[in-house]
Amino acid sequence: MNVTERLKFSPYAPVRYQKQPWWIFSENAARDGWVVKDGRVADHFMDKIQDELVMPSLQAILEQLEQELPDPAEFGHAAGAVWAKLAEMRHWVPLAAQFYNCGRQIFDLTDEVVDMLEQTDFGDCTLEGWHAPYDAFFVHFGKRDAIRIPFEEDFQYLDGAFVAITPYDQQGNLRLKLGFTTCKKGGEGVMLPGYFLDFIPQEQAMPVALAIEHAIARRASNFIDQPDDSEEDKAINAHRRDEINEGGEILKQASSLIVNVLFYLDSLGTQQRLEPGRDTPTDYTVRWEQSNPRQREKMKSRLLSEGYTAVYLLGKEFSSSNAGAHGGHRRTHWRRGHWRRQHHGQANILTKRIWIKPQLIGASSPDDLPGHIYVVGNPETPDTQH
Repeated sequence: MNVTERLKFSPYAPVRYQKQPWWIFSENAARDGWVVKDGRVADHFMDKIQDELVMPSLQAILEQLEQELPDPAEFGHAAGAVWAKLAEMRHWVPLAAQFYNCGRQIFDLTDEVVDMLEQTDFGDCTLEGWHAPYDAFFVHFGKRDAIRIPFEEDFQYLDGAFVAITPYDQQGNLRLKLGFTTCKKGGEGVMLPGYFLDFIPQEQAMPVALAIEHAIARRASNFIDQPDDSEEDKAINAHRRDEINEGGEILKQASSLIVNVLFYLDSLGTQQRLEPGRDTPTDYTVRWEQSNPRQREKMKSRLLSEGYTAVYLLGKEFSSSNAGAHGGHRRTHWRRGHWRRQHHGQANILTKRIWIKPQLIGASSPDDLPGHIYVVGNPETPDTQH
């Protein structure tokens, strides 16, 4: 497989995207100072995105659609959908640029820990007090067969998410941004940006399910038809609402996993071990293990140029315990886990999240895999106030 094909099928969206014009534009913007590490953007950057990325891309796609769709109605509908997707660049370009500025951090969760997080309920927990390991990063969970939406003649499937925090106001509150990435059934990446949703501070203080509904409604309300709108404006508004609602639908399906992943990451801090990604050839992995830190920095660039990358692989502790726990027994079902908020500290005004691990029930197994309790909280800043 050559590098071009390898990029298409990389398990990591930031690797898949690296030859795409919009991604190159984003990295150049980061290098040129249009976006800084905390996600703030320079004056007139949105105009730059519109003039230098969105409009040229739209023009090229419309010319192609004119050849493929001679029917005016079909052409109009397709053009509106393309415009709605490209309009989301105002969110995705700053997100991608911030990811670049923060060192292109990628967390890769093992299948076992993702299985466990999918079997964990978050109840009335909120995102308030959550600590990000970096201001921007990417999380890979692998193709989720149950989290999908129609795409072309088939479906696209959730396989990861960009996560970023940016300043929201002068009081120091933060905005939480999520950009979801998708792949096709066979694992090939969908190369246009995925679905974006953000949570402002008051939404982060809500129970997660309510926060999701509120965030979707807030974004969609920006595209409500006005009395003096033209028919063209109304059509574009409808496509923008559809784009947001589609993103909201995939977020609703993914909400439990996303929040549980964020809570899990919160427990780990930033002291994780960087290593070649899961698709890296063995000889590169061996060379990495034999290299010193300075040599590894050079290897990171080499890996990226060949369609690979270095990641923080998380959840190995569950891989060994699950394998040993079931042996040859057939897995039948999970007894769901949950997060418990435990008060502590002076006057019990502080809380920390406790993970009650899901319990795996196996047929013909004399002993079920017992649930475990995990204290969740960055060891450097273990306390969160709710």
